[in-house]
Amino acid sequence: MITNKTLTVKGLVDAFLESQKGFISDSTLRWYVYYLRPLVSHLGHRETNSITTSDLINLFHLIRTDDREPYTLFNFIRGWKRLFRWAADEGYIAMNPAKKLRRPPLPQKSPAGIQAEDLSKMLDTASKTGTPERDLALILFVADTGVRLGGVACLTVDRLDINKRRAIVIEKGRGGKKERVVFFSSRTATALENWMEKRGERDDQRVFLLKPHGIYQLFKRLAHKSGVTGKWNPHSFRHAYARKLLGEGISIGVVSHLMGHSNVQVTIDFYGRFSNDELQEIYDKVMN
Repeated sequence: MITNKTLTVKGLVDAFLESQKGFISDSTLRWYVYYLRPLVSHLGHRETNSITTSDLINLFHLIRTDDREPYTLFNFIRGWKRLFRWAADEGYIAMNPAKKLRRPPLPQKSPAGIQAEDLSKMLDTASKTGTPERDLALILFVADTGVRLGGVACLTVDRLDINKRRAIVIEKGRGGKKERVVFFSSRTATALENWMEKRGERDDQRVFLLKPHGIYQLFKRLAHKSGVTGKWNPHSFRHAYARKLLGEGISIGVVSHLMGHSNVQVTIDFYGRFSNDELQEIYDKVMN
């Protein structure tokens, strides 16, 4: 049933963004704002039900003339498809004009993760800061788990089991907040023990006592002091985590589960690409 036949595209985008507040993270909300912006800029005055697949294709070709990265173009289509699928589900439109949109091909490589040598540099620098116990434990935990920034920032003491080397993190994603179990190594467990002893009892139950922005800035400072010129942000640790698991021959289904992806296709799209040299190395590990 159509609830509003005269709703403009701008009104639809506004309604969609409002409906997502509280169910997705602020960073994901900003992601939608950015990737839905061309719809508002070029089609915002149009009635939603007048939008056709051809309109969206023409808009895509228009923005494609800009010097944009393949992942950016991919995400434009991804965002538009999400918006109009929501609009159809909520009864704002009778037909979904984005249903037949095809996502542009991605380059045959996965997103860049932090390099092993850069990780070692940051770990060495973390051990020499004014709060070495916290900083070392934090870097190791993120590297070992592939946890999202919000998940590590909100990790509480009661959800950390150092003896079993696992933790329950709560991360915001599509569909709202989700819990998942993450695992870490003995080295990280030792670092966490040292930090928890130093941390002591506090009213603040967050393990690392930092907000997402604080963690990001800490990574930035450590990377700068370490002389890291490549990727260093927390999400690059997540990329490296996925690639390391796949490189060790772990099945993509298991990796998808460990990453907390809602669908294995997400893991395949972003991490399931290997060079011939990488494939040879994986093959040799299994067959030799």
